[in-house]
Amino acid sequence: MKKIILNIIIIFLFAGNLITLHGQEHLSGLQINPELQNLEPGRAFKSLRKSAKAVLDLPFIDDFAKTTTYPDPELWMDSLAFVNITYSVEPPSIGVATLDAINANGNIYSNASNDAFAADTLTSRIINLNYPGDNTIFLSFFYQPGGLGDTPEKNDSLLLEFYSENLKTWIKVWSASFSAKDSLLKEYYSFDDTSINIKGDTLTDLKTVFQQVIVPVQGENFLNDTFQFRFRNYASLSVETDYEGMTSNSDHWNLDFIRLDKNRSINDTIINDITINQPMHSLLNDYEAIPWHHYGVIYSDAMIDTISVFCKNLSDIQQSSISRYEITDTKGLYSPIVLTGNNDISLAPFQYASFSRLLLDYTFPYNINIDSIVFKIKGYLEPATVSDSVYNWNDTTTFYQKFFNYYAFDDGTAENGYGIVGLGTENAMVSMQFDSYIEDTLRGVQLYFNNLANNSQTKYFKIHVWDDNNGKPGNIIYTLENQVVPKNNQLNKFVLFLFDEEIIVQNKFYIGWQKQNSPDMLNVGYDVNRNNKDKLFYNFTNQWKQSEFDGTVMLRPMFGHEINTITSAKKIKRDLRYNVFPNPANDYLQIEIDQNNYSNYQYSIFDSFGRIHKTGYLNNAPINISNLDSGIYFIKVNSENGENSTKKIIVIH
Repeated sequence: MKKIILNIIIIFLFAGNLITLHGQEHLSGLQINPELQNLEPGRAFKSLRKSAKAVLDLPFIDDFAKTTTYPDPELWMDSLAFVNITYSVEPPSIGVATLDAINANGNIYSNASNDAFAADTLTSRIINLNYPGDNTIFLSFFYQPGGLGDTPEKNDSLLLEFYSENLKTWIKVWSASFSAKDSLLKEYYSFDDTSINIKGDTLTDLKTVFQQVIVPVQGENFLNDTFQFRFRNYASLSVETDYEGMTSNSDHWNLDFIRLDKNRSINDTIINDITINQPMHSLLNDYEAIPWHHYGVIYSDAMIDTISVFCKNLSDIQQSSISRYEITDTKGLYSPIVLTGNNDISLAPFQYASFSRLLLDYTFPYNINIDSIVFKIKGYLEPATVSDSVYNWNDTTTFYQKFFNYYAFDDGTAENGYGIVGLGTENAMVSMQFDSYIEDTLRGVQLYFNNLANNSQTKYFKIHVWDDNNGKPGNIIYTLENQVVPKNNQLNKFVLFLFDEEIIVQNKFYIGWQKQNSPDMLNVGYDVNRNNKDKLFYNFTNQWKQSEFDGTVMLRPMFGHEINTITSAKKIKRDLRYNVFPNPANDYLQIEIDQNNYSNYQYSIFDSFGRIHKTGYLNNAPINISNLDSGIYFIKVNSENGENSTKKIIVIH
């Protein structure tokens, strides 16, 4: 995911130049985009761009429904804008290009500051506009300031520029700026020197609405075979504080449905299309994912009643279509099934609505012989007439329904970082409510940690499990002590924390973390596209409070059989007793076995992903771990007679 959705509420107390942040629940924009950093920067985009046409012909159309992450290299020269389906609110069609303060490599721009600076650029390929004297060529597009992201401030702006080969320069033809304080959006049109002020009653009125713009492309400077256009944004970072994670990506502009063509007029703003404009969601009642063997007990009780697609009619006439849904399993165990919506989709002009198959007569087929499975669910539209299929690439959306060994409310992608930050929160607690469908053994938890540009500090925390107290966390029934936030090579992903006891739960329980003597936030991943704030609680005043933020903290309890991170190891027994010290450790650690007979015991040190870093036989001598990176590891001791047990160690350098 390249970019960052954020909705930050911060309370600052100013005393001269001193900024003090008092304790509060906090959302932070991401400082690093993991989706781009996991790719070799721009390589795929550059490779595809080499095969693209050198000069494009009209029409030029892109609604960002064909590609993800990078813009379509057949149409665009650069990869700075981030193409996604999660950062906008009710776009014209599924997929937008987001311009913000993060570059193509997934990092905040090196020239970023609190003052406005040049950030992303989205530049078209060369387009043949060799139509001298033609007055019917127009460029139109939709834009949204903020969306689910950070709202641009007064000095931030979005620009549209045309390139003139004659003048060897880019010429600004349109710009927009936004004042969140005044809830005022300002547009300036250079071609006729006019300004438009768009006023909203509230901030939400403007940051969640797409505005359409249309401008002419005329004159000898542009009507040639070397024409290009580009969008640029100027951004500014948030106010900095002494707390990690507070300075982050900002000032989002979402672009959609860009059209450049001839035989148009200034009033040609209607698109004859009915689109899917939102991604599909889980077919499970309460979760994005549940353990496969839990589903095998409850079957249809876990399923939602309807399956839906979200559509928008962009035209000024009634539009009709048919919705269909195709479900296949990725293991190839079952034949694909196709379901049809109850009624044809019929939308009034410019209407947005969801269309469903009511009383969903489908359950995922359960197979007791497998321990996990993924189903691909594709929703798509079939046009009522051939003429309605001009933009058929935006008529499909896909969702992957996962069944593994965990419960999940989140969709797997972090748009924010969540935590409790500030004075008085040094030992704050965060808790997420889950409801296990069956009685089962809670084996551990996965936590998603966001990366920070500066991640040098070692942060300790505890993991707690609580019982239920009238819809809020009650008594602590288990604690995993002295955990450490992983360093960079384990961030921007889920990290597994195994429990060293068997915890039996059923129905409501709570799982979360407690900071240890730090005012900084842990920066756990936060998914703003799935809203479960009614299940998220925080506590730093000896009182549990429900979260005020819409979204879901990325935390997943894991169930079932013992989770053995070394697949070839035997079943863990609890009868082998030994001590590991010091814990946390630095350069050396010592293993002390109760039997005091070391000749028959072998150890292995591995991380939470099962990767073995060190092995050997015990001989009552310290083990050198100075070559291990700082982080969380497990040590497993085995004997020749089959005894074995695993304990957790923390390595700090």
